[in-house]
Amino acid sequence: MSNLKKHGFATAIVLIFLTVASILLLIIYEVLANYRNNEVRMRLESQLEIDALNTLNIGIGMMRSRNAGVLGFNVVFSTNTPSWFNSQFLNRLNSDWKQFVTQNVKANNVYKVLSITSNENYSIDPSIINEISNYKSERGLDSIEIYAFNINKLNLFLVSRVVKNETPTYAYGIVGSKLLNQYVYFTNKEKLENGQTIYFKSGEIIDGPLRTHDYININNARGNPTFLSTIEILGIKDRNGNVVQPNNYSNYANLLGNPPYKILTQEDIRSLDFNTIKSQYQSSINSLVDTYNNVKNNPNKLSGLKFTGDITVSFNHGQGNSNYDIKISQGNVDYIITWEPSGPPLARMRKQGGGPAEEFIFNFNGIIYSTGNMTIDGPSSLSTYNGNYTLFSEKSVYINDRIIPYKTYQKFFSTSEGNIVDIDKLKQIKGFVTSNETSSLNIVAINDVVITNKLNNMKLFSSIFSFDGSFKVEGYNSGNPTGQLFVFGSIMQNVRGPVGTFDQFTGQTLTGYYKTYSYDPRIITGAYQPYGTPTKSETIRLFVLGVVK
Repeated sequence: MSNLKKHGFATAIVLIFLTVASILLLIIYEVLANYRNNEVRMRLESQLEIDALNTLNIGIGMMRSRNAGVLGFNVVFSTNTPSWFNSQFLNRLNSDWKQFVTQNVKANNVYKVLSITSNENYSIDPSIINEISNYKSERGLDSIEIYAFNINKLNLFLVSRVVKNETPTYAYGIVGSKLLNQYVYFTNKEKLENGQTIYFKSGEIIDGPLRTHDYININNARGNPTFLSTIEILGIKDRNGNVVQPNNYSNYANLLGNPPYKILTQEDIRSLDFNTIKSQYQSSINSLVDTYNNVKNNPNKLSGLKFTGDITVSFNHGQGNSNYDIKISQGNVDYIITWEPSGPPLARMRKQGGGPAEEFIFNFNGIIYSTGNMTIDGPSSLSTYNGNYTLFSEKSVYINDRIIPYKTYQKFFSTSEGNIVDIDKLKQIKGFVTSNETSSLNIVAINDVVITNKLNNMKLFSSIFSFDGSFKVEGYNSGNPTGQLFVFGSIMQNVRGPVGTFDQFTGQTLTGYYKTYSYDPRIITGAYQPYGTPTKSETIRLFVLGVVK
């Protein structure tokens, strides 16, 4: 669970499993059982609140079968917004939630999930109408309704409404697929294929939920690494390879999550199998992209771009006369894309080199796909991006630049991109990003994601995915120490990759980097989730929950 501070609507309850007096409907669709160990109990002031929450849980379960993973929810939205949404519901929200809903929820993109009223008996799953009707009668309710509102392709805003004696109560939450970047750090294996062990060590900070399908290895010389959120692991091993007993974990790691840790079962591991997710992802993302010529001939279709062979990608938003949003280079041909003033998804494409220049406006979903290797390399050692993007390579991605969203760069790094991010600076960044940043980035590779240019105090604002390989640093074990590797987002990798070396007796970094990994809190809300974010189909997850009367 992310260790968010009290900031805006993110103070609402995250990843909860509700234990309430009335469990009839929870039995029908029990979808949050995996989070029992992360349980947060809330004080329910009335049975109507329990009824609203039970009803919301029904809606969560019903929407699971309509989740197609990276393709989002397979539903047809209408403009038939229920009359109570704007006139009653919005006015009952606190100011933070109201601002979020107003800015991010498309109230006129609505999907009716269930409506049991005096005038209607409707459900997208007709088999449960009788059971819901019986519940309504037993509880003495006037009506039960569930509606889903579009946030983006991968996330919905789900609202349940129960009415008794003309008094309505609402439960609401953000639901989406089970995301691989719901963890700041997620691995399948912690040891390299050659058997080499990689450790967490003194001074390293992992700020966000961690998961591995293996033991984590800790060298606690001169102090413990710090984990600010729950870690989900097989267990902990010390620097000699010995299994540490849970009652001794505090001598090896500062575990500050709630709960501090969860020991995974084999069933837990099977539920997020890397190979299954990889196959689903690669098959699905092809339907979200097309070739340059097809995009040029069908500019009104929302699409990304697919390239055959190796490509180079750069971001250069706001940087002088050469300003552009994203450029894809292949041989002597450049494909330069700049968002239109009206904003995404409209973008201007200019192709130049290899013949007469071509220019047109098209609907761009932010996905760039390469069947070969992809290199991120801009005009300088800095790539600043504006917008929401997924970069996907069927092979490997090589990173030569610091990669920072433009608004965050302007606020914190315009004169200090090479400085260390300490705890105080990290808190400031998280607060700013939560409230102000609207850009995000996925870097996805079937093989490896590799930092090939060891810049001092490297910074990557991105969710990083490496299905078969590792996230690692080229030359991690040579040269002088290069300071801090700061990743703000998430890291998913099959096998943990090395980023530096250290003295096992003192904990001092010898080559490469030490780590500071921080979870982007916006992943919880899904407000700026790029198209093409890796997910697991036919799963569903409640991100944030609230209740109002």
